[in-house]
Amino acid sequence: MLLLPLFCFGQEPHAILSSLNAYKQTNGILIRWVIKGGDQCNGTKVFRANIQGHFELIHDIPGICGNSVKDETYQYFDSNPISNNYNTYRLEMGYQGFTEPITIFYADFGNQQHKVFSDFQNNSQRILFANDLNRDALLQVFDSTGRVIHSESGTDNDFVIQSSNLKSGIYIYRISGVSENPMQGKFYLAGR
Repeated sequence: MLLLPLFCFGQEPHAILSSLNAYKQTNGILIRWVIKGGDQCNGTKVFRANIQGHFELIHDIPGICGNSVKDETYQYFDSNPISNNYNTYRLEMGYQGFTEPITIFYADFGNQQHKVFSDFQNNSQRILFANDLNRDALLQVFDSTGRVIHSESGTDNDFVIQSSNLKSGIYIYRISGVSENPMQGKFYLAGR
C-alpha cells in the first residue's frame, strides 16, 4: 500500500509534534502524528470539519500520550470521511491546544475512477477523478461531431468546465495521462 502525504505544511504543526500527516487510503483516511520525545499531553482528540466548516470530534484517545525519552507515533483511521470532498482535520493535544489544520481530498467513485458533478449555480461541470500520484492529466472535451471544444491539463484531481459558452447537447470527455487507460465519460447540457 502506497502512503503519500498530502498538504503537509512546512511549519511545525504544533509545539509538541514533530509531524502531522494525512494519507488517502482506498477505504478512508489515515491521520498520523508524532509527539516529540520528552513531550507529553493529557489525551488527544481528533476533529474533522463538516461540510459547513465546523469541527466535530470524531475520536478521543484518553490518558497520557507521548514518551519522556523518545518520539512516539500515533494514528487514527477515519473510515467514514466525506466522499468526493476535501476533509480537514485538527488535533487537540490535551491542555496544550489545537494543531494547525491539515486538509486532504477523499475521492470515492464506486467502481469507476471518475465522476461528473453539475453546478447549476455557477453554470459549470466539475469532473473529479482519481489522481493520487498527482500525475499530469490531460482533459479533452468533445462535442457531438467529435471536435475538441475544450482542452486543459493539470496535476490535481479535478477539472471545472464553464458551460455558459456551450450549446445544449451531449459532450464526451476523456482524461489521459493518469492511468494505463484513458478515463471517458459524458455529460448533458439542456435548455440553452
